[in-house]
Amino acid sequence: MILEIKKYISRLPEKIWFRAMLFSVAAIVAATAAEWIGPLIPYKSDMELASGSVGDILTILASSMLAVIAFSVSIMVSAYGSATSTATPRTIALMLADDRSQNALSTFLGTFLFSIVGIIGLSAGYYDDRGRIILFFATITVIVLITGTLINWIQQLSTFGRMNDLIERVERATSKALRWHGEHPFLNAQPPVEVPAEAVAVRSNIASGLVTSIDMEQLEETAEKHGVTVYLAIHPGKLVYPARPLLYLSGGEAKSLDPQAFRDAILVEHDRSFDQDPRFGLVVLSEIASRALSPAVNDPGTAISVLNSGLRCFEILAEASADPEDAKYSRVHGPEIEMRDLFADFFTKIARDGAGMVEVQQRIQLCLLALARSWPEIFSKAASEASRDALARALDAIVHKPDVKDLKARSQDVVETCQ
Repeated sequence: MILEIKKYISRLPEKIWFRAMLFSVAAIVAATAAEWIGPLIPYKSDMELASGSVGDILTILASSMLAVIAFSVSIMVSAYGSATSTATPRTIALMLADDRSQNALSTFLGTFLFSIVGIIGLSAGYYDDRGRIILFFATITVIVLITGTLINWIQQLSTFGRMNDLIERVERATSKALRWHGEHPFLNAQPPVEVPAEAVAVRSNIASGLVTSIDMEQLEETAEKHGVTVYLAIHPGKLVYPARPLLYLSGGEAKSLDPQAFRDAILVEHDRSFDQDPRFGLVVLSEIASRALSPAVNDPGTAISVLNSGLRCFEILAEASADPEDAKYSRVHGPEIEMRDLFADFFTKIARDGAGMVEVQQRIQLCLLALARSWPEIFSKAASEASRDALARALDAIVHKPDVKDLKARSQDVVETCQ
């Protein structure tokens, strides 16, 4: 329950309603504060025109913002639908968490509520002369803010939900997860070791689901309290079910303690998350490429763009792995994510769906060669296997002899580099 609450709070800034609520509360406070701020200002103004026209300005703002909000929501819904049909539904979470679109919609809603509250206050005689002057200058400030937001929003609409935008979003999320994984191998815990024969298995006691987060600090504290050692059997992204062990406990009170505190440190949900799961981002990238390579779309250029993004993601992983941080948790042995699994999540699926497209196969071999040459100690074994697999798939689909010869030569370069 504690981990679920922590996760829920950490995800609040990504929710559209949360940011809209904050902007709305701030707008209402700004509109109502004019009355009690007025008496604190010693200067008395005779701006009769400004104080008399502020109601008209607020009326214009309220009516225009209502139309802008409706238009913006329709554009966002259309972009979500387009992303689902042209890329993959897994990109929607990243679009919903977009700061620029959330700020724009929240600013529009806040401006609308500011105008409505201001109009109600003026109609009810809530403001005195000084209060109306304060409200007037607050309105001018809001107009400047909304003008900048509109300009930024118009620029955002030119790319929001487009294919390149979706690929960049997934690449950023994947790169972030891979960088953290490289800097904190084994989830910042000790390397995996053989589980002792007498270790006690702790299994899930809830319905099947996907691991989205593991609270390593809670595992460490609980293990220290009971004098046990924890051997994690799963990592974020793994499917768990009642018969599958989540972890193993050995030493101390392992056989007699209640393992619920260890279960509570592992959050299981219905959908995967980009946060701690580096494989998920690679899967989503490969899904975008697979959709582009389908006969209905037939867009190898998008698949090549995805391969370029994946190459950059693996480069970030390699750079982060070159200087990992020291393990923070001493009583927990973390899980290991094999490099071949990362390559299978990304390259294998694209090689399967693009088996008959020589340009896609050429780019796959080029990316594998780049990784093998740049970081042979990290990628050589996985790159060699992926290269052979991609070539085998291509040979089953491509019959043009010059293309076959070229792909064999490219794959040979990868294999020889990895030796």
